[in-house]
Amino acid sequence: MIYACSGASDAGELADLTARVLSQRQLGEMSCLAGIGGRVKALLAKAEHADHIVVIDGCPLNCARRTLEQAGFPRVHSLELHRLGLRKGSCPPTEERLAVTVQAGVELLQGLGARTK
Repeated sequence: MIYACSGASDAGELADLTARVLSQRQLGEMSCLAGIGGRVKALLAKAEHADHIVVIDGCPLNCARRTLEQAGFPRVHSLELHRLGLRKGSCPPTEERLAVTVQAGVELLQGLGARTK
């Protein structure tokens, strides 16, 4: 399962776009983080049955990872965009930045044994 912070900043938008591209490439299934925070049973069950949980956070606050941890999912694999040099407020989502974040996501998923195309 892939979750993104999808926050209100440019970094959140980039995290969301990254998760969507990885899902479109069938490297994992993107799911609703708000449903996890809202304790929606069907979405919690989906996360509970996932082989791996990957979270993409746009900034160092790591809201997406913290949401999953608060919901009882402490073993998540994180992609933190700020560690790629992308800073909230100064990283509008361009094709070049998206290519960097998607590649980082592909590498993370490959390390988990996901089939990549």
